[in-house]
Amino acid sequence: MNTTSEKPALSPLFQDNDLNGLKNEIDKTVSSKTALKHFFLDLFQFSASNHRTYTAPDDNSAHPLRTFNSLKNLAALRLESPSRPIVEKSIEICHQFERSGDRPVKPELKEEELQQPLFTQDFLWALTEGETEKARHEAAKIVVVSDNPSAVMEMVMEVTAHHMDELGAFVYGVYRSAVFCGGKKLEPFLDLVLTEVTKRPRPMEVSDSLQYDSLHPFLDDVLRNGDDRIVSLFSTALRLWDMDSVRQSGYRKGLKVWADRKFKPKSFTEDNGVSWKGSPADSVVTAIEGNNLSQLAHTLLRVRSTDDWSWATDLAEKWIESFETEESDFLMLDSLQSFTRVVPEQFMPLLAVRLLKVNETISDR
Repeated sequence: MNTTSEKPALSPLFQDNDLNGLKNEIDKTVSSKTALKHFFLDLFQFSASNHRTYTAPDDNSAHPLRTFNSLKNLAALRLESPSRPIVEKSIEICHQFERSGDRPVKPELKEEELQQPLFTQDFLWALTEGETEKARHEAAKIVVVSDNPSAVMEMVMEVTAHHMDELGAFVYGVYRSAVFCGGKKLEPFLDLVLTEVTKRPRPMEVSDSLQYDSLHPFLDDVLRNGDDRIVSLFSTALRLWDMDSVRQSGYRKGLKVWADRKFKPKSFTEDNGVSWKGSPADSVVTAIEGNNLSQLAHTLLRVRSTDDWSWATDLAEKWIESFETEESDFLMLDSLQSFTRVVPEQFMPLLAVRLLKVNETISDR
């Protein structure tokens, strides 16, 4: 593994556009699940240190790390046979993005500062007030003295939970990439999120009157009426809601307010209005190719019961090898496979509709 002072193995290959070296890297990467993990570790570190944050079509902040994290998730669903197409697509996407300029200057900490009690509320205050330099300084202190350096990213994520539309997908993608790489390699990831989050004040509004014990009451509205971006963002919200963290209650407070304002809740006792009689197909990909809604819904339930998620890897490969794909395709596929793990059974037909729709869009592109 790389130490914190080493550049990722991919870094010189990308910097020099070394195609032969990258081909050798692909061959090595698909040889084992350990090599696949190391590839994404290197890719995440390279991207965090070298790629610019950009403005997405919805005018919100975005970074290629979000796409790379989704591709990593999809590849990880079939570790016994690492996916060459996904690795190749990851490298292709990496080449497409503009390189960043100079990174912010690392705050200088005085020894006496590190001997004083640490107040994490100072960091949260700086985040909510948009005080960039103060936030960077307090974050540096937390990283140095904390037993869990990633805790600083969790605090950023707590603030972000109150601003999901603007920051949720971006910060969560960077956050999960940082967690994957380990706390000792946190600095470039933290720079990315602090730059965006502190561009303006981010108040944290709560409402004690909201009694939701999950986000499931909003699923019907999201899956029926939300566009692909909303569906993907809500998937992020579900993951954040269930995240094992000391700040989980803070995440949930922000998510309740966001969801209650944006979507219409619906009781589970109400009929979802989708008929899905039939039997499962041999595979999810076969059911999608057959464009059979009820068959696909049954097949998704079957693979969930057997805990077999390799279908998402297979489908991603099919798209890459057969069609012109875009980053949003993999974000959506990762979101939908995540939904199929956790939603109540009654929503499986709506997920099947979404899968068929995105597959049709890609096929017709």
